[in-house]
This record gives sequence, C-alpha cells and structure tokens, in this order.
Amino acid sequence: MYNFALSILKLLPPETAHSFVISILKYSNKSINIKDDPILSQHLMGLDFTNPVGLAAGFDKNAEVIKPMLNFGFGFVEIGTVTPKAQKGNKKPRIFRLKNDEAIVNHLGFNNVGADKIYRNLKKVRKTLFENKIIGVNIGKNRNTINSVNDYIYCIEKFNNLSSYLTINISSPNTIGLRDLQLRGNIENLIKKINKRKSEVESISTKPLLIKISPD
Repeated sequence: MYNFALSILKLLPPETAHSFVISILKYSNKSINIKDDPILSQHLMGLDFTNPVGLAAGFDKNAEVIKPMLNFGFGFVEIGTVTPKAQKGNKKPRIFRLKNDEAIVNHLGFNNVGADKIYRNLKKVRKTLFENKIIGVNIGKNRNTINSVNDYIYCIEKFNNLSSYLTINISSPNTIGLRDLQLRGNIENLIKKINKRKSEVESISTKPLLIKISPD
C-alpha cells in the first residue's frame, strides 16, 4: 500500500505532491501509540526529548500537521519558516526531484501564511497537546522588509509562549539578502539586539534560541 501511494505521488509535481500530503494529514485523526525506549531520551537546552529524531522546518510551514507528525513518532516537530507577514515565496516551479540521488532541492523562498495565522494554528494545537510535546518555531524575515532584525524580534515575542524553542533562520539561499546577516558585523548586530530585547522582556529571557547558519 505504501509503495503504491508513493508511486502515485511521484506522478505529481513535487510541490503538488507535498500540498496533497499536507491536506490528507490535516484531516487524519488516527492516533499511533508509539512509546520510545527510554534509552533514546535526550535532555538538551533544558528540554526533554523522547527521542532525537525530529521533523525539520520546511515540511509543516504553517503549523497544520503537528499532531499527526508527532503521532508518527518524531521526537519533536519544528514548524516554519515563519515570517511576520504572509508571502508567496519564489516563482514556481521551485521544488525539484533529483531521481538518481533520491533527493529534493527546494527554492521556495519562505512561503508561508504569516505569523498571525500560524500563531492561531499553533495555539489550537497547544490546547490539545501536553506541555511535554516539543514544538520548535523556525523564524525568518520577509523578503521586502526594511529592518531585518525587527522581523526576528517580532517573531520571537510572538511565538515565545507557544514554542519549546525558536530557531533564527539566516541560512536560506532562497531569500535575497538573507545570508548577508551571517557576515561579520551583521551577525553580531543581530545577536546583540536580540539579547538586548531579551533583557528587556522577562518572558523571553529563558527561551532556548538557536541560530541556523549555512553549511558552507
């Protein structure tokens, strides 16, 4: 059955296949009772992970299928990338299959429905999930933003109470100017301003913050 479903999905354009899977998962109420062996547990950043295998940001950009993915056995789910305002991302086609490598290349460009709607989606999830479920929020800047740092600070404050941790994404090559934030001087400025805001707002002072940089 799995092989048959996979063969059907491969007939569709990659982004269409992804959207189709998200739609199916949104209406899936099936609960898979998976209990992790205690040996898999991890304690990192003050958080207790039932296992070290998580779902990376990019699959559930808009916080639509967190519960189904946790039911599949992931130790944590990271949603996003979320930007303050909704944006369409890059022009299609923007996801490409590398059949020989059994891999996918994406050039999405932070397409998402925006912080307000994603916040509402995440809030609904938190009402039905216990606090020990680890949900990370990957945040980015809008393509045409004037002040990049303010975009990150806005998202940190927005999602602080609903997230287990936050990831500051400055690694994507698909958003013009984003990787400039990794340059010496820019990254220091970003970190200093975020730390300054953390010192001013008590509620975000202890939230784990990660920075996602490019591998090269």
